[in-house]
Amino acid sequence: MNSQKFNDLYRAYGYRKFKMSKFEPYDLYSDYRDFLTSSQIITFSDLDGTLLALKPDVTLSIMKNNNGGEEKVYYNENVYRAKNHHYREIQQVGVECVGEIDAYCEAEILMLAAKSLSLISGRYVLRVSDAGFLQKFLAAMRLPKKTADQVLGLFSTRNGAGLEKLRAEGSISDAAAQQLREMMDLFLPMEQGIEAIRRYDIIGDTVRHLEEVAETLKAFGVIDNIYLDFSLVNSMDYYNKIIFQGAVPEIPYEILFGGRYDRLPQNMGKNVGAIGFAVYMDEIDNYISHRKKFDVDYLISYSGDGDTIARMASVSARLTAEGLSVRTVREDKRDAMQQKPRAKYELSLEEAEAEVAKL
Repeated sequence: MNSQKFNDLYRAYGYRKFKMSKFEPYDLYSDYRDFLTSSQIITFSDLDGTLLALKPDVTLSIMKNNNGGEEKVYYNENVYRAKNHHYREIQQVGVECVGEIDAYCEAEILMLAAKSLSLISGRYVLRVSDAGFLQKFLAAMRLPKKTADQVLGLFSTRNGAGLEKLRAEGSISDAAAQQLREMMDLFLPMEQGIEAIRRYDIIGDTVRHLEEVAETLKAFGVIDNIYLDFSLVNSMDYYNKIIFQGAVPEIPYEILFGGRYDRLPQNMGKNVGAIGFAVYMDEIDNYISHRKKFDVDYLISYSGDGDTIARMASVSARLTAEGLSVRTVREDKRDAMQQKPRAKYELSLEEAEAEVAKL
């Protein structure tokens, strides 16, 4: 899928393009390996002996180049990661917002994520969770760390039977099991979801913040396809607050991933927050066809005898001047074309000359 529409969308909201090299010093990825999706990195030695790596991530490079100030960037980059036991080149588009991250910034990123998905399909769904909410929720239950980790693992697969097993073993109380099951099963339009969790006073500040984000999303006009879903717990060691994932029905798994990742800039010694997302473009191309109905407007055959070559050139020049596309082929080679284009019109030179005369 062409990324130009994504670029236009991000530029419309003041994001500038971030461009990076295919490789970075290996130390960048070694020092912040905990923030990578995979620890497997392709490395090689530069001519001066410096160890370089094919970039497995874009966010680290963006944060490395940030001087601790406000910044909004978008990118179109290929990253190199291990996938299905092989290294793959993966095309991504994405945005990052760095600085003082308030409810508006979060809502703007969620809006851009929603609009990015809408460029792929009108039936998209953007699921939103809050890592801070879940952590406070579990802390209020005073669960041991081991049990809390088990619960989070069960949330990621919506494993209600696993919660029942913990209750039966006495690891969690009956009341806790009921509350956790309600939270695990929650999947509601964002405004309705916020109403459903309002009763948990211990995390009222989080609820108020989510309300502010929801109001801003409503003002942006994108809230209808956004759902609250606390089963999103993956990468909570990376994301510290808002987490979100996006999907379209034409593709059997998520294609957009994002969230708040304040810990990364803090670990780099930068007093800023950060939020962003990436869209995996390869999956879109694999599952959704965006081929045009026709490859060319005209497929025109000519004999190559006498003045037909000059006449063919004249016809081609006239048609392309009108913004039409033309594919030419000699009559004796037409049947031997390795890949015949799908043409709106297939004409002989004489028929094409008659068409040009009407222009």
